[in-house]
Amino acid sequence: MSDEREPLSGPDNAWLQMGQATNLTNITGMLVFEERVTYEELVERLDERLLRFDRFRQRVHGGHRRFRRPEWAFSPGLDIETHVTHVALPEPQDKAALERFVGGLMSRPLDEDRPLWEAFLVEGVGDGNAAIFRINHSVADGFALLSVMLGLVDDPSAVEFPFDGIEAVVEADEAADGDGPGAPRSGTGADADTEGGDSGAAGLLARARSRVSAAGTAARAVGVAVDLLTRPDEPETSLRGELRTAKRAAWTDAIDIDLVKALGEEHDATVNDVMLAATAGAFRRLLIERGEDIEDLELRSSVPVNLKPMPERTESLGNYFGLIFLPIPVHTADFGERIAIVHERMDRERAMIEGVLVYLLFEFVGRAPGVVQDWVLDQFEDAATGVVTNVPGPMNTLEFAGSEVSDVLVWAPEANDQGLSLSIFSYDGSIRVGVAADAGLLDEPSRLADALEEELAERAADLE
Repeated sequence: MSDEREPLSGPDNAWLQMGQATNLTNITGMLVFEERVTYEELVERLDERLLRFDRFRQRVHGGHRRFRRPEWAFSPGLDIETHVTHVALPEPQDKAALERFVGGLMSRPLDEDRPLWEAFLVEGVGDGNAAIFRINHSVADGFALLSVMLGLVDDPSAVEFPFDGIEAVVEADEAADGDGPGAPRSGTGADADTEGGDSGAAGLLARARSRVSAAGTAARAVGVAVDLLTRPDEPETSLRGELRTAKRAAWTDAIDIDLVKALGEEHDATVNDVMLAATAGAFRRLLIERGEDIEDLELRSSVPVNLKPMPERTESLGNYFGLIFLPIPVHTADFGERIAIVHERMDRERAMIEGVLVYLLFEFVGRAPGVVQDWVLDQFEDAATGVVTNVPGPMNTLEFAGSEVSDVLVWAPEANDQGLSLSIFSYDGSIRVGVAADAGLLDEPSRLADALEEELAERAADLE
């Protein structure tokens, strides 16, 4: 184990510094097992597979320095059992009890004196149990963590994805001291990633240019930048306000992905378009229920844009995504009109340009002195009402320690001053949407999850 310290990349440090007591930047995920997995089986699997990745054996040194970037440093005497806790839900061990437990985890920070992750084996979840993971965003973005988590299943090579390249990181059969996950590779350190080769900011810019039309791109980039800097403040609704430390969690029932695809085909739109239009409808239902004015109302959502293809990702993990601030139409009850507006605004070229510009901002913020970081982040207050992520997961059923994984749920962290997050994740033919919310803004996030289900159920009836 090396004693060398490795500076955090700009984007990784930006996400570390964005974490506040009232808005922690931790990603939460849950695997639900059909049959009970033992504590020993979970610990053994994490020891074999998770600790292959250096980031899960490293802590952040100097995390709150104002003028120098913090560094990754290996944690001496790491004992994996101090990161894995075995608990049981209180009676009646129902969904509400599990939601309260997950929300409680989201409300408390990770221990900064240790590697920034923890896991819980939770008894009393269905007929089996569940494993819940919490990982700080500075370690990796959602796509990288998806590959890490799915590398824990019994046979990662059998995972079927709706896109190519995930196996480049999740393959579990490679030797840990060779080319496999966790093994050091030249050129994959933080400085190499962000200051040098094709993996860093320059590489992302080159890749972005190749994915958008050459003619007029520079002029359009200027226009997008101006829009970012001059956008109006987000409208005031009960979904925005002063944040608290207490968070709440909920999730939808399983949504048939074939239904969502059918709605997309009917409206010549993507699955992402359909889910964003349905999200706008869920916001609409909730605000009407609260007696609020929705005339002409549009609410911006922070939507991640992946900037690094999966085959190019390595075991060094990290953050390689930007954000777009997408206005979604809450004002109209017409689903067709909503989906048309979303589809038009999810223009690929504009999304790529805006995503790269925001990524470069993260790069700058993560390398700037603390006072500059604070000032830049202040400029992005009132940027959006919430975060909406959409990560396509495995299309087939997976197993962990011989037990079928019946559900996979994800909750992305809220961002900056935003107190709401919706995380769309597909698994084995179904979609689940995890809702995380600030307790002061939405004490019962299950209401928003229910509204989303109601929205899609009505759309399903329209197809019949």
